[in-house]
Amino acid sequence: MGEPFNFRFFLRNYGCTQNQGEGENTRQILLHSNGIEVEDIYTADVIVINSCAVKTPTEDKVIQFIYECSMTDADVIVTGCLPKINPDRIKKACPDAILTPPNIGKSILKYVPQQLFNGEIYQLARLPENPVFLPGQPLTAVVPISQGCLGSCTYCAVKFARGWLTSYPVEMVVNHVKRAIEMGAKEIYITAQDTSVFGRDNGVQLPELLTKILETEGDYQIRIGMMNPKFALEIIDDLLDIMEKDDRIYRFLHIPIQSGSDKVLSMMKRQYDAETFNGLIKKIRHRIPQITLSTDVIVGFPGETNYDFDLTVKLLEKNKFDIVNVSKYGDRPFAASTKFENKIPSDIKKKRSKYLSEKVKEIRLEKNKEWNEWEGGVLILKETHSGKKFGRNIFYRAVLLSRGNLGERVTVKITGNSQNALHGEILEVSSVVA
Repeated sequence: MGEPFNFRFFLRNYGCTQNQGEGENTRQILLHSNGIEVEDIYTADVIVINSCAVKTPTEDKVIQFIYECSMTDADVIVTGCLPKINPDRIKKACPDAILTPPNIGKSILKYVPQQLFNGEIYQLARLPENPVFLPGQPLTAVVPISQGCLGSCTYCAVKFARGWLTSYPVEMVVNHVKRAIEMGAKEIYITAQDTSVFGRDNGVQLPELLTKILETEGDYQIRIGMMNPKFALEIIDDLLDIMEKDDRIYRFLHIPIQSGSDKVLSMMKRQYDAETFNGLIKKIRHRIPQITLSTDVIVGFPGETNYDFDLTVKLLEKNKFDIVNVSKYGDRPFAASTKFENKIPSDIKKKRSKYLSEKVKEIRLEKNKEWNEWEGGVLILKETHSGKKFGRNIFYRAVLLSRGNLGERVTVKITGNSQNALHGEILEVSSVVA
Protein backbone atom coordinates (compact mmCIF):
# COMPACT_ATOMS: atom_id res chain seq x y z
CA MET A 1 0.00 0.00 0.00
CA GLY A 2 3.01 2.33 -0.33
CA GLU A 3 1.68 3.19 -3.82
CA PRO A 4 -2.06 3.96 -4.02
CA PHE A 5 -4.22 1.34 -5.71
CA ASN A 6 -7.84 0.37 -5.58
CA PHE A 7 -8.60 -1.57 -2.43
CA ARG A 8 -11.62 -2.21 -0.23
CA PHE A 9 -11.42 -1.35 3.44
CA PHE A 10 -13.57 -1.73 6.54
CA LEU A 11 -12.94 0.59 9.49
CA ARG A 12 -14.34 0.50 13.02
CA ASN A 13 -13.71 3.09 15.74
CA TYR A 14 -13.87 2.60 19.51
CA GLY A 15 -13.32 4.92 22.45
CA CYS A 16 -13.18 8.61 23.30
CA THR A 17 -13.93 11.61 21.13
CA GLN A 18 -10.25 12.13 20.32
CA ASN A 19 -9.87 8.50 19.27
CA GLN A 20 -13.03 8.78 17.15
CA GLY A 21 -11.56 11.85 15.47
CA GLU A 22 -8.29 10.08 14.74
CA GLY A 23 -10.21 7.14 13.29
CA GLU A 24 -12.22 9.42 11.02
CA ASN A 25 -8.94 10.98 9.86
CA THR A 26 -7.76 7.49 8.93
CA ARG A 27 -11.00 6.93 7.01
CA GLN A 28 -10.46 10.10 4.97
CA ILE A 29 -6.84 9.17 4.23
CA LEU A 30 -7.91 5.75 2.96
CA LEU A 31 -10.73 7.22 0.87
CA HIS A 32 -8.36 9.71 -0.71
CA SER A 33 -5.86 6.93 -1.46
CA ASN A 34 -8.13 4.93 -3.78
CA GLY A 35 -9.76 3.12 -0.89
CA ILE A 36 -13.36 1.99 -1.23
CA GLU A 37 -15.19 1.61 2.08
CA VAL A 38 -17.31 -1.52 2.51
CA GLU A 39 -19.78 -2.49 5.22
CA ASP A 40 -18.92 -6.19 5.44
CA ILE A 41 -15.60 -7.42 6.83
CA TYR A 42 -15.76 -10.44 4.51
CA THR A 43 -15.63 -8.24 1.40
CA ALA A 44 -12.71 -6.10 2.62
CA ASP A 45 -9.08 -6.29 1.54
CA VAL A 46 -8.03 -4.35 4.64
CA ILE A 47 -9.71 -4.11 8.06
CA VAL A 48 -8.66 -1.20 10.28
CA ILE A 49 -9.64 -1.40 13.96
CA ASN A 50 -9.07 1.84 15.84
CA SER A 51 -9.04 0.39 19.34
CA CYS A 52 -9.64 1.60 22.89
CA ALA A 53 -8.21 0.13 26.09
CA VAL A 54 -9.48 2.41 28.83
CA LYS A 55 -11.79 -0.24 30.33
CA THR A 56 -11.82 -4.04 30.38
CA PRO A 57 -15.36 -4.40 28.90
CA THR A 58 -14.34 -2.19 25.95
CA GLU A 59 -11.14 -4.18 25.45
CA ASP A 60 -13.16 -7.40 25.48
CA LYS A 61 -15.42 -6.06 22.71
CA VAL A 62 -12.41 -5.01 20.64
CA ILE A 63 -10.70 -8.39 21.07
CA GLN A 64 -13.88 -10.25 20.12
CA PHE A 65 -14.14 -8.19 16.94
CA ILE A 66 -10.44 -8.73 16.16
CA TYR A 67 -11.01 -12.47 16.50
CA GLU A 68 -13.96 -12.28 14.10
CA CYS A 69 -11.80 -10.37 11.63
CA SER A 70 -9.08 -13.03 11.87
CA MET A 71 -11.51 -15.41 10.13
CA THR A 72 -11.50 -13.27 6.97
CA ASP A 73 -8.96 -13.07 4.16
CA ALA A 74 -8.31 -9.38 4.85
CA ASP A 75 -5.18 -7.78 6.28
CA VAL A 76 -6.07 -6.73 9.84
CA ILE A 77 -4.54 -3.50 11.15
CA VAL A 78 -5.09 -2.64 14.81
CA THR A 79 -4.32 0.93 15.80
CA GLY A 80 -5.35 3.12 18.75
CA CYS A 81 -4.32 2.48 22.37
CA LEU A 82 -4.69 -1.30 22.69
CA PRO A 83 -1.62 -2.36 20.62
CA LYS A 84 0.67 -0.59 23.05
CA ILE A 85 -1.18 -1.75 26.18
CA ASN A 86 -2.02 -5.37 25.40
CA PRO A 87 -0.34 -6.53 22.17
CA ASP A 88 -0.12 -10.16 23.33
CA ARG A 89 -3.89 -10.44 23.61
CA ILE A 90 -4.35 -8.98 20.13
CA LYS A 91 -1.84 -11.45 18.68
CA LYS A 92 -3.60 -14.33 20.39
CA ALA A 93 -6.89 -13.27 18.79
CA CYS A 94 -5.29 -12.60 15.40
CA PRO A 95 -1.68 -13.78 15.02
CA ASP A 96 -1.21 -11.99 11.69
CA ALA A 97 -2.56 -8.64 12.86
CA ILE A 98 -0.45 -5.57 12.09
CA LEU A 99 -0.10 -3.41 15.23
CA THR A 100 0.47 0.34 15.04
CA PRO A 101 0.67 3.25 17.50
CA PRO A 102 -2.30 5.62 17.95
CA ASN A 103 -2.83 8.57 15.62
CA ILE A 104 -0.50 7.44 12.84
CA GLY A 105 -1.97 9.57 10.06
CA LYS A 106 -0.73 8.71 6.57
CA SER A 107 1.55 6.01 7.97
CA ILE A 108 -1.50 3.75 7.84
CA LEU A 109 -0.77 3.47 4.11
CA LYS A 110 2.55 1.79 4.81
CA TYR A 111 1.28 -0.94 7.17
CA VAL A 112 3.38 0.51 9.98
CA PRO A 113 5.47 -2.35 11.49
CA GLN A 114 5.29 -3.13 15.17
CA GLN A 115 8.98 -2.21 15.49
CA LEU A 116 7.95 1.44 15.24
CA PHE A 117 6.98 1.24 18.91
CA ASN A 118 10.65 1.52 19.88
CA GLY A 119 10.68 5.10 21.09
CA GLU A 120 8.92 6.59 18.07
CA ILE A 121 5.31 6.43 19.21
CA TYR A 122 5.31 9.90 20.76
CA GLN A 123 7.13 11.48 17.81
CA LEU A 124 4.09 10.54 15.72
CA ALA A 125 1.76 12.83 17.70
CA ARG A 126 0.14 15.12 15.17
CA LEU A 127 -3.05 16.79 14.11
CA PRO A 128 -5.08 15.01 11.44
CA GLU A 129 -4.21 15.93 7.86
CA ASN A 130 -7.60 17.62 7.49
CA PRO A 131 -10.42 18.57 9.90
CA VAL A 132 -12.40 15.52 10.96
CA PHE A 133 -16.18 15.44 11.41
CA LEU A 134 -17.91 12.94 13.69
CA PRO A 135 -19.99 10.17 12.06
CA GLY A 136 -23.66 11.10 12.01
CA GLN A 137 -22.79 14.66 13.07
CA PRO A 138 -22.04 16.57 9.85
CA LEU A 139 -21.62 19.88 11.66
CA THR A 140 -19.31 18.68 14.48
CA ALA A 141 -15.54 18.72 13.98
CA VAL A 142 -12.98 17.20 16.36
CA VAL A 143 -9.82 19.23 16.93
CA PRO A 144 -7.19 17.58 19.16
CA ILE A 145 -4.90 20.09 20.90
CA SER A 146 -2.39 17.67 22.45
CA GLN A 147 -1.40 14.07 23.07
CA GLY A 148 -0.63 12.54 26.46
CA CYS A 149 -0.99 14.02 29.94
CA LEU A 150 0.93 14.97 33.09
CA GLY A 151 -0.86 12.62 35.48
CA SER A 152 0.16 9.26 36.88
CA CYS A 153 -3.24 7.82 37.82
CA THR A 154 -2.74 4.33 39.18
CA TYR A 155 -5.78 2.85 37.40
CA CYS A 156 -4.97 4.20 33.93
CA ALA A 157 -3.31 2.35 31.05
CA VAL A 158 -3.89 5.05 28.43
CA LYS A 159 -0.84 6.94 29.69
CA PHE A 160 1.29 4.01 28.59
CA ALA A 161 -0.14 4.25 25.07
CA ARG A 162 -0.23 8.04 24.70
CA GLY A 163 2.77 9.10 26.77
CA TRP A 164 3.65 12.41 28.38
CA LEU A 165 2.20 15.70 27.22
CA THR A 166 2.91 16.89 23.70
CA SER A 167 0.98 20.08 22.90
CA TYR A 168 0.38 21.06 19.30
CA PRO A 169 1.56 24.56 18.26
CA VAL A 170 -1.10 27.25 18.77
CA GLU A 171 -0.94 28.41 15.16
CA MET A 172 -1.44 24.85 13.92
CA VAL A 173 -4.53 24.35 16.11
CA VAL A 174 -6.01 27.74 15.15
CA ASN A 175 -5.53 27.02 11.45
CA HIS A 176 -7.13 23.62 11.91
CA VAL A 177 -10.19 25.25 13.48
CA LYS A 178 -10.36 27.80 10.67
CA ARG A 179 -10.34 25.05 8.04
CA ALA A 180 -13.07 23.17 9.91
CA ILE A 181 -15.26 26.29 9.96
CA GLU A 182 -14.59 26.88 6.26
CA MET A 183 -15.75 23.28 5.65
CA GLY A 184 -19.04 24.00 7.40
CA ALA A 185 -18.39 23.12 11.05
CA LYS A 186 -20.80 24.71 13.50
CA GLU A 187 -19.51 22.86 16.56
CA ILE A 188 -15.84 22.38 17.46
CA TYR A 189 -14.83 19.75 20.01
CA ILE A 190 -11.52 20.78 21.58
CA THR A 191 -10.14 17.41 22.73
CA ALA A 192 -7.16 15.93 24.57
CA GLN A 193 -6.47 13.41 27.30
CA ASP A 194 -6.47 16.48 29.57
CA THR A 195 -7.22 19.87 27.98
CA SER A 196 -6.30 21.75 31.17
CA VAL A 197 -2.57 20.96 30.77
CA PHE A 198 -2.37 22.24 27.21
CA GLY A 199 0.75 24.30 26.65
CA ARG A 200 2.62 23.40 29.81
CA ASP A 201 5.34 22.08 27.54
CA ASN A 202 5.47 25.20 25.34
CA GLY A 203 4.41 28.09 27.58
CA VAL A 204 0.93 28.82 26.19
CA GLN A 205 -2.02 27.75 28.32
CA LEU A 206 -5.57 26.78 27.33
CA PRO A 207 -7.21 30.21 27.91
CA GLU A 208 -4.68 31.82 25.56
CA LEU A 209 -5.35 29.16 22.92
CA LEU A 210 -9.11 29.72 23.17
CA THR A 211 -8.62 33.49 22.87
CA LYS A 212 -6.65 32.95 19.65
CA ILE A 213 -9.26 30.55 18.27
CA LEU A 214 -12.06 33.02 18.99
CA GLU A 215 -10.36 35.61 16.79
CA THR A 216 -11.67 33.47 13.94
CA GLU A 217 -14.91 34.99 12.71
CA GLY A 218 -17.91 32.79 12.17
CA ASP A 219 -21.03 31.24 13.62
CA TYR A 220 -19.82 28.28 15.69
CA GLN A 221 -19.71 26.82 19.20
CA ILE A 222 -16.68 25.42 21.04
CA ARG A 223 -16.90 22.55 23.51
CA ILE A 224 -13.92 22.19 25.86
CA GLY A 225 -12.96 18.57 26.57
CA MET A 226 -12.07 16.77 29.80
CA MET A 227 -9.97 18.53 32.44
CA ASN A 228 -8.11 17.14 35.46
CA PRO A 229 -9.30 19.04 38.59
CA LYS A 230 -5.74 19.65 39.80
CA PHE A 231 -4.77 21.58 36.69
CA ALA A 232 -8.23 23.02 36.01
CA LEU A 233 -7.95 24.91 39.31
CA GLU A 234 -4.95 26.82 38.00
CA ILE A 235 -6.72 28.21 34.92
CA ILE A 236 -10.39 28.26 35.94
CA ASP A 237 -10.68 32.01 36.55
CA ASP A 238 -9.32 32.89 33.11
CA LEU A 239 -11.43 30.16 31.53
CA LEU A 240 -14.65 31.44 33.12
CA ASP A 241 -13.77 34.99 32.07
CA ILE A 242 -13.68 33.83 28.44
CA MET A 243 -16.95 31.92 28.80
CA GLU A 244 -18.67 35.00 30.20
CA LYS A 245 -17.37 37.24 27.42
CA ASP A 246 -17.95 35.10 24.33
CA ASP A 247 -21.15 33.17 23.67
CA ARG A 248 -19.34 30.92 21.20
CA ILE A 249 -17.93 28.91 24.12
CA TYR A 250 -20.42 26.40 25.50
CA ARG A 251 -21.05 26.85 29.19
CA PHE A 252 -19.92 23.26 29.76
CA LEU A 253 -17.05 21.60 31.61
CA HIS A 254 -16.11 17.94 32.08
CA ILE A 255 -14.13 17.57 35.32
CA PRO A 256 -13.79 13.97 36.60
CA ILE A 257 -13.80 13.46 40.39
CA GLN A 258 -13.45 9.60 40.27
CA SER A 259 -14.14 9.23 44.03
CA GLY A 260 -15.48 11.25 46.94
CA SER A 261 -13.06 9.59 49.35
CA ASP A 262 -9.72 11.28 50.02
CA LYS A 263 -8.22 7.89 50.85
CA VAL A 264 -9.23 6.46 47.48
CA LEU A 265 -8.17 9.63 45.62
CA SER A 266 -4.75 9.33 47.23
CA MET A 267 -4.46 5.68 46.16
CA MET A 268 -5.47 6.73 42.67
CA LYS A 269 -2.77 9.47 42.71
CA ARG A 270 -5.28 12.07 41.57
CA GLN A 271 -3.37 14.90 43.33
CA TYR A 272 -6.39 16.67 44.85
CA ASP A 273 -8.86 16.02 47.66
CA ALA A 274 -12.66 16.15 47.83
CA GLU A 275 -12.75 19.51 49.61
CA THR A 276 -10.60 21.12 46.91
CA PHE A 277 -12.82 19.62 44.22
CA ASN A 278 -15.99 20.84 45.93
CA GLY A 279 -14.46 24.31 46.13
CA LEU A 280 -13.75 24.26 42.40
CA ILE A 281 -17.34 23.28 41.57
CA LYS A 282 -18.70 25.94 43.94
CA LYS A 283 -16.61 28.62 42.23
CA ILE A 284 -17.76 27.54 38.77
CA ARG A 285 -21.45 27.45 39.74
CA HIS A 286 -21.17 30.83 41.47
CA ARG A 287 -19.84 32.41 38.28
CA ILE A 288 -22.15 30.58 35.84
CA PRO A 289 -25.14 29.08 37.74
CA GLN A 290 -26.71 27.32 34.72
CA ILE A 291 -23.49 25.72 33.46
CA THR A 292 -23.66 22.04 32.51
CA LEU A 293 -21.12 20.08 34.55
CA SER A 294 -20.02 16.54 33.77
CA THR A 295 -17.93 14.23 35.92
CA ASP A 296 -16.65 10.64 36.03
CA VAL A 297 -16.75 8.17 38.93
CA ILE A 298 -15.02 4.80 39.37
CA VAL A 299 -16.72 2.45 41.82
CA GLY A 300 -15.03 -0.55 43.41
CA PHE A 301 -11.45 0.73 43.35
CA PRO A 302 -9.21 -1.63 45.39
CA GLY A 303 -9.73 -0.97 49.08
CA GLU A 304 -12.93 1.08 48.61
CA THR A 305 -15.05 0.50 51.72
CA ASN A 306 -18.78 1.11 52.14
CA TYR A 307 -17.83 4.34 53.89
CA ASP A 308 -15.66 5.43 50.95
CA PHE A 309 -18.49 4.67 48.55
CA ASP A 310 -20.92 6.62 50.73
CA LEU A 311 -18.61 9.64 50.52
CA THR A 312 -18.82 9.43 46.73
CA VAL A 313 -22.62 9.29 46.85
CA LYS A 314 -22.73 12.32 49.16
CA LEU A 315 -20.38 14.29 46.89
CA LEU A 316 -22.60 13.66 43.88
CA GLU A 317 -25.71 14.61 45.85
CA LYS A 318 -24.01 17.79 47.02
CA ASN A 319 -22.85 18.96 43.62
CA LYS A 320 -25.78 17.64 41.54
CA PHE A 321 -23.85 17.11 38.33
CA ASP A 322 -25.79 17.24 35.10
CA ILE A 323 -23.85 14.33 33.58
CA VAL A 324 -22.12 11.51 35.49
CA ASN A 325 -20.24 8.67 33.81
CA VAL A 326 -20.16 5.71 36.22
CA SER A 327 -17.58 2.96 35.65
CA LYS A 328 -16.80 -0.22 37.57
CA TYR A 329 -13.10 -0.58 38.38
CA GLY A 330 -11.19 -3.17 36.38
CA ASP A 331 -7.49 -4.07 36.28
CA ARG A 332 -5.71 -2.74 33.17
CA PRO A 333 -2.35 -3.86 31.78
CA PHE A 334 0.59 -1.82 33.13
CA ALA A 335 -1.65 0.12 35.55
CA ALA A 336 -0.16 0.26 39.06
CA SER A 337 -3.49 -0.59 40.70
CA THR A 338 -3.42 -4.09 39.24
CA LYS A 339 -0.96 -4.95 42.02
CA PHE A 340 -3.05 -3.42 44.79
CA GLU A 341 -4.55 -5.68 47.43
CA ASN A 342 -8.13 -5.71 48.75
CA LYS A 343 -9.78 -6.06 45.35
CA ILE A 344 -13.54 -5.55 45.50
CA PRO A 345 -15.69 -8.56 44.51
CA SER A 346 -17.56 -8.12 41.22
CA ASP A 347 -20.99 -8.49 42.83
CA ILE A 348 -20.29 -5.59 45.19
CA LYS A 349 -19.00 -3.44 42.32
CA LYS A 350 -22.12 -4.24 40.37
CA LYS A 351 -24.41 -3.26 43.27
CA ARG A 352 -22.55 -0.01 43.86
CA SER A 353 -22.61 0.85 40.17
CA LYS A 354 -26.33 0.16 39.90
CA TYR A 355 -27.13 2.20 43.00
CA LEU A 356 -25.05 5.13 41.82
CA SER A 357 -26.48 5.01 38.31
CA GLU A 358 -30.01 5.18 39.69
CA LYS A 359 -29.05 8.08 41.93
CA VAL A 360 -27.56 9.90 38.92
CA LYS A 361 -30.78 9.39 36.92
CA GLU A 362 -32.81 10.94 39.73
CA ILE A 363 -30.55 13.97 39.88
CA ARG A 364 -30.55 14.38 36.10
CA LEU A 365 -34.35 14.30 35.88
CA GLU A 366 -34.57 16.79 38.73
CA LYS A 367 -32.11 19.12 37.01
CA ASN A 368 -33.87 18.87 33.64
CA LYS A 369 -37.18 19.97 35.18
CA GLU A 370 -35.54 23.27 36.14
CA TRP A 371 -35.44 24.14 32.43
CA ASN A 372 -39.20 23.94 31.84
CA GLU A 373 -40.54 27.17 30.25
CA TRP A 374 -37.00 28.38 29.49
CA GLU A 375 -36.70 30.42 26.30
CA GLY A 376 -33.52 31.01 24.36
CA GLY A 377 -31.32 30.14 21.41
CA VAL A 378 -30.57 26.63 20.17
CA LEU A 379 -28.20 25.52 17.42
CA ILE A 380 -29.61 22.59 15.42
CA LEU A 381 -26.83 20.06 14.84
CA LYS A 382 -28.23 16.75 13.60
CA GLU A 383 -31.29 14.61 13.00
CA THR A 384 -32.13 11.71 15.29
CA HIS A 385 -33.11 8.20 14.18
CA SER A 386 -36.72 9.04 14.99
CA GLY A 387 -36.68 12.11 12.74
CA LYS A 388 -36.41 14.69 15.52
CA LYS A 389 -34.00 17.62 15.25
CA PHE A 390 -31.25 17.64 17.86
CA GLY A 391 -29.70 20.87 19.05
CA ARG A 392 -27.92 22.47 21.99
CA ASN A 393 -28.28 25.74 23.81
CA ILE A 394 -25.36 27.81 25.05
CA PHE A 395 -25.33 25.76 28.26
CA TYR A 396 -24.76 22.57 26.22
CA ARG A 397 -28.23 21.27 27.06
CA ALA A 398 -29.53 18.76 24.52
CA VAL A 399 -32.82 19.96 23.01
CA LEU A 400 -35.14 17.89 20.79
CA LEU A 401 -37.35 19.70 18.28
CA SER A 402 -40.00 18.52 15.84
CA ARG A 403 -38.70 20.68 12.99
CA GLY A 404 -35.86 22.92 11.85
CA ASN A 405 -32.88 22.89 9.49
CA LEU A 406 -29.36 21.67 10.28
CA GLY A 407 -27.02 24.52 11.13
CA GLU A 408 -29.90 26.85 11.90
CA ARG A 409 -30.12 28.90 15.07
CA VAL A 410 -33.61 29.07 16.47
CA THR A 411 -35.28 30.60 19.50
CA VAL A 412 -37.13 27.90 21.42
CA LYS A 413 -39.33 27.42 24.43
CA ILE A 414 -38.79 24.31 26.55
CA THR A 415 -42.09 22.46 26.91
CA GLY A 416 -40.95 19.25 28.61
CA ASN A 417 -38.03 17.00 29.39
CA SER A 418 -36.81 13.44 29.60
CA GLN A 419 -33.78 11.88 31.25
CA ASN A 420 -31.34 12.74 28.46
CA ALA A 421 -32.83 15.80 26.78
CA LEU A 422 -35.10 18.80 26.95
CA HIS A 423 -38.06 19.05 24.55
CA GLY A 424 -38.90 22.34 22.90
CA GLU A 425 -40.88 24.16 20.27
CA ILE A 426 -39.50 26.77 17.89
CA LEU A 427 -40.64 30.35 18.47
CA GLU A 428 -38.56 31.94 15.72
CA VAL A 429 -35.55 31.39 13.47
CA SER A 430 -32.63 33.65 14.24
CA SER A 431 -29.03 34.06 13.10
CA VAL A 432 -28.05 35.58 16.45
CA VAL A 433 -25.69 33.51 18.61
CA ALA A 434 -27.61 31.77 21.41
